[in-house]
Amino acid sequence: MRVLVVEDDPDQRRLLTLVPRARGHDVVECATFAEAQGAEPCDVAFVDRRLPDGDGFELARSLPGRVYLLTGDERDPGVSVLHKPVRPADLDALPE
Repeated sequence: MRVLVVEDDPDQRRLLTLVPRARGHDVVECATFAEAQGAEPCDVAFVDRRLPDGDGFELARSLPGRVYLLTGDERDPGVSVLHKPVRPADLDALPE
């Protein structure tokens, strides 16, 4: 499985890659909206709500596959939400 991680905070981005990589998945890391738009399609995406160059909510809604929006307060019926700060146990509990 290919996993996209879009997070501008390097510590959170590193954390979000740990579990998928440990499960043997390919992980694509992006720090900005623009980088994510240029990435190859992925099966699963973790997208920060507030990116330095764009709205992560808008990005999340445009991506194929299963998408998890990383935020503390935003919800949308078409997007799953992971509340920050994300912990490894939160990621490990997600379905494969």
